[in-house]
Amino acid sequence: MDFNIIGNFLSSSAFVSLVLLVTAVIALWQLREISRSRKVTAFLELYKFLQDENFRTARRTLIRLSGKKFKDWSEEEIYEAERACQSYDLAGIMFKHRLIDKALVVDERRDSIIKCWEAAKPMIDEYRKERGKDFWDGFEALYEEAKKLKSR
Repeated sequence: MDFNIIGNFLSSSAFVSLVLLVTAVIALWQLREISRSRKVTAFLELYKFLQDENFRTARRTLIRLSGKKFKDWSEEEIYEAERACQSYDLAGIMFKHRLIDKALVVDERRDSIIKCWEAAKPMIDEYRKERGKDFWDGFEALYEEAKKLKSR
């Protein structure tokens, strides 16, 4: 009789352990799915933001400024260049904090990121003298990743 009680206890303990294990696996899976869903939502919002016609125009304007001395930029050109830099800085911040996957931004926009950064470099250098070396460093992080991909 005592062996029967011990056997029942062991089998119920094994069952409880199995239930706990299955519950833990399901909880981990749900957390992973929530994280993935959050990243998809963040990407979709960023994509809409970057596709906004105002920001597309700003990036085109900035790229056209490539090679022109910063002191010769008009106020309107500076305004558009700043908008372009800010849009990529936001994407870079999201990238640095792993809110979006690198492949979703850097891979898809590599050429634009590189062209915009290089065109904006004189302005960024000037602003960093006044505002600190980390000014628009999210944009710089995107640029560095884009350069790595381009060199492959």
